[in-house]
Amino acid sequence: MKFLLCLIFHSVFFVFYFPIHSQSFSISESEYQKRGLKILETILQANQFPSPKLDSQLNIAAEKHGHYLSLNQNTDIKIDSQMETIDWVHNEREDLPGFIGKTPQDQALAVGFKPDTGCYVGNTVLPLMKKEHRESPEFLFRGLLDTPFHRSMVLHPAIQRIGMKRVSYENGKYILVFFAEYCFTGKQPAFVHYPIQNDIEIRLRMPPELPNPFPQLQYLSYSTAITVQLYFDDNPDTELFWEEAILLDSKGKPVPIRTLSLANPPPDTKDFLKSMKFVAFVADEPFSPNSEYTVKKKVKNQLGKIVFQKTWKFRTEAEDSFYKTFAPQDPE
Repeated sequence: MKFLLCLIFHSVFFVFYFPIHSQSFSISESEYQKRGLKILETILQANQFPSPKLDSQLNIAAEKHGHYLSLNQNTDIKIDSQMETIDWVHNEREDLPGFIGKTPQDQALAVGFKPDTGCYVGNTVLPLMKKEHRESPEFLFRGLLDTPFHRSMVLHPAIQRIGMKRVSYENGKYILVFFAEYCFTGKQPAFVHYPIQNDIEIRLRMPPELPNPFPQLQYLSYSTAITVQLYFDDNPDTELFWEEAILLDSKGKPVPIRTLSLANPPPDTKDFLKSMKFVAFVADEPFSPNSEYTVKKKVKNQLGKIVFQKTWKFRTEAEDSFYKTFAPQDPE
């Protein structure tokens, strides 16, 4: 289905295995949302970012946007590029049933949500492929952390309010819709890197994502992306480039990597890289399990000035959790 193809922008290119009967949840929507908030708080607090709040109106916006997507899942709209695919998932078209607002911000405003001054609203959507995914919001937040372009939706210094809703899709299928308010007023420019210093349980490989950040490599054949992103910089001319990007294994041996920046933007990524003020790299192969890695980074701006420089370590998970997460399972 066209809609499922649209949803894979931060998901996997495996067959999505859904039950053919309706699904009842073992936890209520309220409990699910509270668990989601707690998971997000843990992620943000680990990075010394403030904790967000759960907002009832953003929950409603998530529900209504999910309903719009469900109503229009089989709409025969020609999609020619990755950017059009992304637009289809996040935004709405006024001529289609269930329309509440063009952009995520419009959708939130339509249900009475009032963003604070200097704030904007974003959203994302994920198919809930397994029973345990439908029962735990960790699937969404971990999935976003594993993908560089969508990472900042949850690893963001200024998330203020969130909403989330599991929405019935078709014949027992479900999608998870997530809304968040991001606030920039009064913030000073700051760099955020991932993994964080002394982070643990970093996944060995990166799942597929649109836009495709490393089209020269086959998905699942390379590591989780290591990123540096500049937040709260309102200078439209700011651009980031690599001056030095080094990854060392536990024995201090350099690991072959591929870099990503405005110096080598793949198709459909230039606007992302420029607007996000973002650089990344991946190891040519998945990380080794239960291993310590060292990152050495120097990032320069468009004037050639070094604006970020740091060396830090992180440790990977003990076993490859990717296939455990995404392998098909029998419906329950």
